[in-house]
Amino acid sequence: MGSPLPPISTCLLRQKLSMSVIIRSTLAVNSPGLHGARKHPAGGLPSNSIQHKAHVMSRMTVEQLRQDLPMTGEVGYFQTGTYGPASDSVLQAVRETMETEARHGPATPAGRQSHTEREAAARSGLARMLNVKEEELGIETNTSRAMQQIVRGLDWQEGDEFVMTSLEHVSTYGLSYSLEQQHGVKTIVLGEVYDEHLLGDLASVLTERTRLICLSHIASPNGRLLPCKQAAAIAHDAGVPVMLDLAQSVGQMPVDLKELDCDFAVGSGHKWLLGPMGTGYMYISQDQIPGFHPNFIPDRSPWSLPDAPTPAPTARSRTEIGTYNHALVVGLGRAVEIMESIGLDKMQERITQLSGRLRQGVGHIDRARIITPQEPGKSAGITSLMFDGFTKTDLDGLVDRMHERHQTVVKSQWLTAPPDPVKIAMRISVAAFNDESEVDRLLEGLDEEL
Repeated sequence: MGSPLPPISTCLLRQKLSMSVIIRSTLAVNSPGLHGARKHPAGGLPSNSIQHKAHVMSRMTVEQLRQDLPMTGEVGYFQTGTYGPASDSVLQAVRETMETEARHGPATPAGRQSHTEREAAARSGLARMLNVKEEELGIETNTSRAMQQIVRGLDWQEGDEFVMTSLEHVSTYGLSYSLEQQHGVKTIVLGEVYDEHLLGDLASVLTERTRLICLSHIASPNGRLLPCKQAAAIAHDAGVPVMLDLAQSVGQMPVDLKELDCDFAVGSGHKWLLGPMGTGYMYISQDQIPGFHPNFIPDRSPWSLPDAPTPAPTARSRTEIGTYNHALVVGLGRAVEIMESIGLDKMQERITQLSGRLRQGVGHIDRARIITPQEPGKSAGITSLMFDGFTKTDLDGLVDRMHERHQTVVKSQWLTAPPDPVKIAMRISVAAFNDESEVDRLLEGLDEEL
């Protein structure tokens, strides 16, 4: 048992739980647009459906978002960095689209109407959120698949170099292994990730054979916010393109890809954006598109008439192949609408507030050590903890007990790839929809279990 927690727990917990019930009841009465499927005429969705939904979304707050997530009544969910929960509103958008297609036939006018306009709005909304052109975006199923497309689109030769940090996602490590095995590419891993050292090391390793640099905007293992803009400037001075992994940042904070000045970027819809599972995206800057060929897709369709002009290539035309699930793209668009209606600055503010509460509380728990940077602007919603003397088995057991005894979901996380038995941590993903009572319950659970 650790030292006593600061006075933020039992009474406050009960008070906040009671208030949560009151808020939930009030929202259920006053926010009919957030729950239940809307019924539409047999001809399909009304012509003003998109405008109506946008109007409803414009009134959403962080508190209403919490009420739109059914699982908040069951567990304290701190696993958004792995799988974010999709809201009722997102699920409704997916369901409406699929049901209308099934009811009327997906190739009928009504079936097409169920997704065409809303899918277009989804793509333009995502582009607006990232401050890029719509033709620079392609939709994928997840971050890893999107990254594979980016890397396959480059012309790798034996002896080329791929630069990444030691904090990249395990799938990026897997990709680097394949580059080594299939193309004879040399992988350079930057192990020192503190800003000044990272930037200096990056500048020192770049050569005429460096083909691509991969950086996470926010590192998955420990939540560090990496200096991506400065790294991109160093890379571009050497003529090297940069790919950013946005899986842990988009949905936590405003992200402006033009400001970050990257050449490629990949991300997920199912994490912090709270979109449907099976959604991801990739960004290819306009100047990179002409030479980007990850797939065998001609710019000119075999069905093109002889006098028809050849369309300009886009990220979508170069990466998206054949039939896909339109409803999931519509659901991703609804998730983007929600984020825009609340405001990503508000999401970031709430995440910062709750993360500060968590980190302050952890400081009073024996054996727990925060390895996430705590300086302002160096991290966001991910807080990773190490525990003195813990093995992977010990940590897995603690994670299980936190769920079983304290209704709190966290993650056991390797910090390196290949795994180092002593470099393990509990990763806690604090999202804007979490509340103080859940943070306090997590802290009380850790204090009790340790």
